[in-house]
Amino acid sequence: MHNPNLIPKKHPMNILFGQRPLTKFKDYRKSIKVDLIESEAPDKIMKRLYDFVKATWSEDGRDSERARPGEMVNALQQMLSGKALGLGLETINFTFRISGISRIDTHQIVRQRIGVTFSQQCSGDRFLNHNDILVEESIAQDSEILQSFIVSSLNCKNTYAELNDSQKVSIQAARAILPHNLETFIFMNTNLLTLLFFHQKRIDDGSQTWQINEIAQQMADRVSEIYPELKEVFEKNKTKFKFQKEAGADRNNLFSTSLYIPKFDEFEYHLRDFLYPQTKIEMNYTNTPINPVFYWGTEQITEQKFNKVKVGYSEIDNIVKQNHFSNEEILELNRNKTKELEYEN
Repeated sequence: MHNPNLIPKKHPMNILFGQRPLTKFKDYRKSIKVDLIESEAPDKIMKRLYDFVKATWSEDGRDSERARPGEMVNALQQMLSGKALGLGLETINFTFRISGISRIDTHQIVRQRIGVTFSQQCSGDRFLNHNDILVEESIAQDSEILQSFIVSSLNCKNTYAELNDSQKVSIQAARAILPHNLETFIFMNTNLLTLLFFHQKRIDDGSQTWQINEIAQQMADRVSEIYPELKEVFEKNKTKFKFQKEAGADRNNLFSTSLYIPKFDEFEYHLRDFLYPQTKIEMNYTNTPINPVFYWGTEQITEQKFNKVKVGYSEIDNIVKQNHFSNEEILELNRNKTKELEYEN
């Protein structure tokens, strides 16, 4: 039952009622970033792997204490090549933060369901007024298409804010109007065996988007920086899974999407087998320069003004966190701050 004498609980997210959306349009390809934020020291891993692979014949389970470094490296290579039981590979864990991506990308990533744990930025429990927007090179190469893209994206974000400010529509319902190009992030924890499987599938040129290819490669790069012996394994992975070749060469196969012509001519095909007569790289990597542009609502502003408004709204966010304002009071605070910022140079 409602008890007006209780002190209201604070919300874990910033409440942005009344904040006009800030939007930075940025280069998609340059935004993708994979950080390896958690991994074990290589020497500890090598000892555990050796003990796992030798356990069957071990007398005391302490073989790693007597093994030479070369023997432990050899054990890892035997597991990676499938010549020894690979159970130890499942004990090596990595935690990645994958940022500068869209929810389209996160939905592809979470299709890996075995041997992984995910946690990602939510769209229904926090306000998305100020999320940046990612721009594809293929969109940016045509100024008219790019302008239409910008206008449409801004209209969606501003309608989202209006729905929230109305106090009649929840943020969980308002998000339905948001475009798929908003920037977000996801955490992914996985073991080495699953990572190798994930990379093998997601690095494939014929069945994956360029974004997923980039994410898979960056994951391999981050791991190889710490464990150089794995670099060769990731390189070999690039040639193991060739979905397009297997599916495209079968003239009776109507159960696979064929968007782009093959990167390599490894089988016979007709151009009309594919939706586009270009390769994926040709269609998506146009090398169009994408300079960031900044908007406040539907008005284009300078980066300096963008940052000034951002700071102004952050000041209100901090005030709200320290108090127990009602939604209406927060709305009024932010609207007053917006008017104040409008008249500042």
